[in-house]
Amino acid sequence: MTEHTATYSPEDNKLRLYPASKLDSATYARVKEAGFQWAPKQRLFVAPAWTPAREDLLLELCGEVGDEDTSLVDRAEERAERFSERSDNHAEEADAARRGAAAIADRIPFGQPILVGHHSERRARKDTERIENGMRKAVSMWASAEYWGKRAAAALRHAKHKERPDVRARRIKSLDADKRKQERAREEALYWLEWWSADGLTEQHAVTLASRCNLRLPRKDGDSEDLHSGPSGYDALTNSHPSLYVPRTLAEIVEAAKKQYQDTAAWTQRWIDHYANRLAYERAMLADQGGLIADTVDLQPGGRVLVRGEWLTILRVTRRDGKALSVTTDARGVPVRPIDEITDYQAPTAETKAAAAAATATAPLANYERADFVRLTKAEYQAVPSDYRGYKAIAAAGTHGAHRVRYVLGAFLTAEQRGQRPRHDSCFVFITDEKRKDPPASPEQLASPVPAAD
Repeated sequence: MTEHTATYSPEDNKLRLYPASKLDSATYARVKEAGFQWAPKQRLFVAPAWTPAREDLLLELCGEVGDEDTSLVDRAEERAERFSERSDNHAEEADAARRGAAAIADRIPFGQPILVGHHSERRARKDTERIENGMRKAVSMWASAEYWGKRAAAALRHAKHKERPDVRARRIKSLDADKRKQERAREEALYWLEWWSADGLTEQHAVTLASRCNLRLPRKDGDSEDLHSGPSGYDALTNSHPSLYVPRTLAEIVEAAKKQYQDTAAWTQRWIDHYANRLAYERAMLADQGGLIADTVDLQPGGRVLVRGEWLTILRVTRRDGKALSVTTDARGVPVRPIDEITDYQAPTAETKAAAAAATATAPLANYERADFVRLTKAEYQAVPSDYRGYKAIAAAGTHGAHRVRYVLGAFLTAEQRGQRPRHDSCFVFITDEKRKDPPASPEQLASPVPAAD
């Protein structure tokens, strides 16, 4: 018995099914429903991207999923060759149509009109129609030949574009973000699984859990036929819709919750493993290509980077796990640039380092009392939600230099503390149980001479 074969290519993240024979109608329907498309020239089914469900289907049909032998560039060259062949065929058809129309036109004397009523009228009109149809077909075939020629060139350009180091680096960044998303989903599933698996879970505790998690129960005999899914865990526990769903016991709901979160954890783990393998492949390929400019130099504030033909000064470098992710520059429009856009680098000088430090320096935090400031203890200030408190910059003036002070939203203060100010105002704060720290001197004060002591 001949067996089908299946492959996966990390270059384009596609699964391919090579059928050994014509698929039966049921298998064909399953393959099409899974998202596979038939490629007649290659005689295979191809899915646009890997998913666990598609891989499971191929494992069921083929037993294993092997590595794809044909590289992305090789496949693009084969595709370009097919497009070029189609372009040549259409060009030949266009030339043949043009020659046919010209042959008919050559039999007619130049300037000879159609003789109305003459026995040659019928043939003359038929020749005119054939000439028009031939020229129309020639023009259409020439346009089609040009189109397929452009498709051939585009196929090769696309394959080479995907192999560029900067494009590969952006792909790595996207894959890394997708992997972190799946890791968060798995952690959440394990978190809820632990709660639903706790010993001695009461119905009251189950209602509290169900109100906070996204638990959906499977359908059960007796549920309304108009609904495609069962109730939420909360609706089942509180019996919110008795006319739509039959009752569930606490044991049924707990078992359904355990199964849902176990399945979610296993499903997300498959995605995590897939992304880890793709990242390993892409990083190995990027390293083999020499990596990015930013990977070979030590990016520092004050240095200059070439981004899209423009030299920009680095003000700040954002890193994760010691690796540079992006740089904040002095560009006016888009100051933050990812490292994959950097094509050259110049190390900083002492002057540029000092200028970058001055541009990103944070004004000192002051803690002093003024008539319009609110008096709070440190504990009272910390009790305000973090989204509604923070620091405000105070510009330099004649009596003080630039500095920062704490603030809270007026809505979190008592009426006595807020006074006449509206609830939506930001109120400056003096922390009463913290050491007083006056604002720095203004430039004018620093420049004035200190009076001599008597």
